[in-house]
Amino acid sequence: MPLLLLFATGLLGTTQLLAQAQQAPPPEQDEPNASGQQPLTLTEEVLRDVLQPLQRGIEEHNLSQVLGVFDPQETLDYASLRDQLRAFLNQYEPVRFRYKVLQVTSENDHAIAVTEIDMAATPVDQTQLTVQRTTQMRFQMKLGTKGWKLVAFKPSDFFAQ
Repeated sequence: MPLLLLFATGLLGTTQLLAQAQQAPPPEQDEPNASGQQPLTLTEEVLRDVLQPLQRGIEEHNLSQVLGVFDPQETLDYASLRDQLRAFLNQYEPVRFRYKVLQVTSENDHAIAVTEIDMAATPVDQTQLTVQRTTQMRFQMKLGTKGWKLVAFKPSDFFAQ
């Protein structure tokens, strides 16, 4: 009887080992980073680095914050863009700027975010009407040492209309 009990225990142990081996974690689970948090997705990075600061900068009339989301070396005609944004922020107050991310894609260190933009801007000159614009905007970004930066957006005349 002790031999039979030993054999049965051995089979039970083997069965448990096989069951544990088959319960291996699924492949490619996201590993937490050093701080114990999950790494950010591309969309979350774009929101943190570009879209949220852009929205806050426009709504708070903070030109340096708005310009801070752009890469001055990579943005075509950066000086003209700076002047266009300065004129816009001087002409309208308050500004409500909302976005909805529709799609974000990347290849190497470049990304494209397609968003739906809804903006309402009240002119400083009270004789003019409030401007309301809704459009689908395409943001082109480049990944640098300080995160994602805008290098272009279409329609490029959105703030000049």
